[in-house]
Amino acid sequence: MAFELPNLDTRDSAALQAELIRRIPQFTTQWTDFNASDPGITLLQTLCWIGESLLYQANAIPLLARQNYLRQALGLAFSDNVTPYSQAAVLDNDDAFEALRQMLAKVEAGTPFTGADLQRAVLGYRDEPYLALTLDDVQALALQANRMIEANWEKSKRAPPTPLQVRRADALARGEATQLYVLGDASWAYRLPPNGNMTVPDAHGWWRRVLMRDPPTAKAAVDAATAESVLLSNVRQYIAPRVLLGNRVNVWAAQLTSINLYVELRCPPNVLPLVVLDAVLSTLFAYFQPDGWVYNEAPVAESVQLLIESVPGVAALTSLTLDYTPTARLPEYAQLGVNALLADLPPGSPGPFYRGLPQLRCVELRARVAP
Repeated sequence: MAFELPNLDTRDSAALQAELIRRIPQFTTQWTDFNASDPGITLLQTLCWIGESLLYQANAIPLLARQNYLRQALGLAFSDNVTPYSQAAVLDNDDAFEALRQMLAKVEAGTPFTGADLQRAVLGYRDEPYLALTLDDVQALALQANRMIEANWEKSKRAPPTPLQVRRADALARGEATQLYVLGDASWAYRLPPNGNMTVPDAHGWWRRVLMRDPPTAKAAVDAATAESVLLSNVRQYIAPRVLLGNRVNVWAAQLTSINLYVELRCPPNVLPLVVLDAVLSTLFAYFQPDGWVYNEAPVAESVQLLIESVPGVAALTSLTLDYTPTARLPEYAQLGVNALLADLPPGSPGPFYRGLPQLRCVELRARVAP
């Protein structure tokens, strides 16, 4: 509940008197003497003095009243009261409710809070989404699940590794259901393969930089899949009691599309191409981090071109290939045979496709000094 009340104490007795005197001709034309010596004006002055005092009293909400607003927002007379909602708040990990109840406990213990402090606390609690009503609510609730994950981890006192948390969440409407795509905060490993990163130019004067993602394998891959499964289970657990009967929220791992970039550029004679390549590589790596992207928004080659051309030391971009088609997995193809090629491709429409968020797979940069 919001208790933003209007400021009533905005006029003093002089302002009230001037307003009332201006209205006298609306009621009678016989009253023409508005000087202080007139008995009617003296009576008006008395009434205005009383009115100023009443406005001040009406505008001054006692601190106790604001504390009662806090109790009303919680539905509790005292912080240690137990109600069906307060019990559900514990079971459903309603941290916002618990934080506000703790504030009420501090008020009862004598901790000094101003009226503004109490008002901010209640308004903040009311602004916290609890039910999964809109897409924004669902996304906010998914991020709130991090508090439950962290609290449960601290209670369990388990040894590392710590569980994954929600890095970002994207809710999309699909028919009568809401599809929630969750991206965990697991780090992605990359490497600079030695055969692609030359410290000297080749015979044609080209300098080269190659960055490749190093996906987990064997036990590391199993552990990563397990951690992601646990994360999705935690998000489902947090959101489930907040979904109204008849609605449906499906929680999935965020879809990731592998991005391959092949770039050739020229540098002015007065710069070191290797330094420019490192700067371009760093810029592209930061650009393709998934946090700033709109879900299902495919990268555009023209935007990448402008980004590269803005890097100091780039004289011209001579070639750019942005590829996010399904990547051939040669070992599997060799084992399965030609007839299994189509079945082995990732799901989706044939040809180039893009789903979800970008994930850099390979960046190959080549540069040489402009002639």
